[in-house]
Amino acid sequence: MKNNLDRTIEKFGAGKKTGIMAHLVTGYPTLALSKKIAQSLVAGGADIIEIQVPFSDPMADGPLIVEACQKSLDNGTKVKDSFALAAFVDKTLKTPVVLMTYANIVIHMGIEKFCDECKKHKISGVIVPDLPHDSKEGEELKKQATRKGIHLIYVLSPAIEKERLEKISRQATGFLYCTSRQGTTGTGKRFASDLHSYLKRVKKSSHLPLAVGFGISSHKDIKEIKPEGDIAVIGSAVIDLIQKTPTQNILKTIEKFVVRLNQ
Repeated sequence: MKNNLDRTIEKFGAGKKTGIMAHLVTGYPTLALSKKIAQSLVAGGADIIEIQVPFSDPMADGPLIVEACQKSLDNGTKVKDSFALAAFVDKTLKTPVVLMTYANIVIHMGIEKFCDECKKHKISGVIVPDLPHDSKEGEELKKQATRKGIHLIYVLSPAIEKERLEKISRQATGFLYCTSRQGTTGTGKRFASDLHSYLKRVKKSSHLPLAVGFGISSHKDIKEIKPEGDIAVIGSAVIDLIQKTPTQNILKTIEKFVVRLNQ
């Protein structure tokens, strides 16, 4: 059965639009603002909201998101707050949610219970970047997520080897998340020099849409990935805006930022 993410991605194909998946950290800068930030992202034109569960050691993330996670945890944000935010986004904003978290949280909760909670809170897909697809836990998460109608989104980097790419492509659903370069997230502007050949290689291995993330913060960046990228992932750029903007202006600034990305 198709979930909210599938139905949204189908619209990209019809309109040949590069979709936007905007990232936020639950509870940053506050829980109350997280809901309003999600509203501003959607009002600006974000098609998918990626909600990050704050974690004390977000190893795949750069300093901006690491700092946002720590501030959120200092605010007392709990895992249940991310689930509640996801349900709000799906129900109130009619926008699909992809939950980004780390293996420690999933395993500590219990893989089956985690997937039950995802389904209960209308989460369409999950990203667990530090959980290998061929580990015992990775295979169990794939099995449980599939049973609940949730996509397990795999993260690929330019250095991925052919055999591993083919294995992941065979079991992937939803979309494939391709990092634009090696390393962690952040506002670094340089994509990998072989970005397009790498994305073409992934395209050949899978019929799924490609989401491209890391270092995307402008309409120009989106145009650059457009030949192969179906979804642009906007992460650290949103956190950077929140950090630099006076609180009273954050919501309008974020909405305008996403509008510009779509122009």
